Amino acid sequence: MPATDNPVLADQEGHVAILTLNRPAKKNAMSDTMLEQLIDSIQSANRDDTVRAIVITGSGNCFSAGRDISQFDQKAILQDMSVDRTVDIFLKTLTLLLESPKPTIAAIHGVALGGGQAVSLACDFVVAEAGTKFGNVEMAYGFPAAMNIALLTRQVGRRIGLEIAMTGDLYTAEQYHGYGLVNRLAAAGTLMETTLGFVSTLTERAPWAIQRTKSTYRLAEDMALHGALNFGNQLNQLLMLNSQIESIHSGDAGARGAIRNNLSGKD
Repeated sequence: MPATDNPVLADQEGHVAILTLNRPAKKNAMSDTMLEQLIDSIQSANRDDTVRAIVITGSGNCFSAGRDISQFDQKAILQDMSVDRTVDIFLKTLTLLLESPKPTIAAIHGVALGGGQAVSLACDFVVAEAGTKFGNVEMAYGFPAAMNIALLTRQVGRRIGLEIAMTGDLYTAEQYHGYGLVNRLAAAGTLMETTLGFVSTLTERAPWAIQRTKSTYRLAEDMALHGALNFGNQLNQLLMLNSQIESIHSGDAGARGAIRNNLSGKD
């Protein structure tokens, strides 16, 4: 099968794995076959020590219009667990993105609707081309966007999150940037350039520090503030003890120099 026929294309640029949803004729609607391959690609990138960040993007004129609803016409019942198989594969995809030890970045253009928006919310960061549309379009068909609801509660305040989830309206990348749901806006035609520029900062940092920061942040989200601060204090103690054996300042020397120059006012 030619690579261009694969539902997910996997490439690597430097330390960045770029996974492209590749059903442009179907607006990259996420079939089970696509999700299975996306899961395999994420797991492969997680195992690869040369990969320090994972970018998810879409081919053609959009990121993804959501799940492939044509699959939902197939009979699925509780007793033979066919419902579980249909739904669980999407849950596994979102969980892999959330729990990947490496930073995950959604690079979005065109539209990210329904399941496509859920994938963006499951990623650590979002870079979106100006004018991109987001939304829980499931509500227009009369049912709640359940995965989006769960993810919105972790990404944005209650009033905005409930509005997005309940109305099913479309929102622009500019609006989502204002809500804090998009990290960087890209001008038309510069999505990957802007994304790789953003990601370069992450890949320049020490991989162990990036991974520990993500895991600590995720744990702290689920803890009361007092517990999270004490957890952070214990991590600091371990780092201090380790520094007596070897330096923990193993990050990029150029990045440290740039920070020092910024603080001192030098160019």
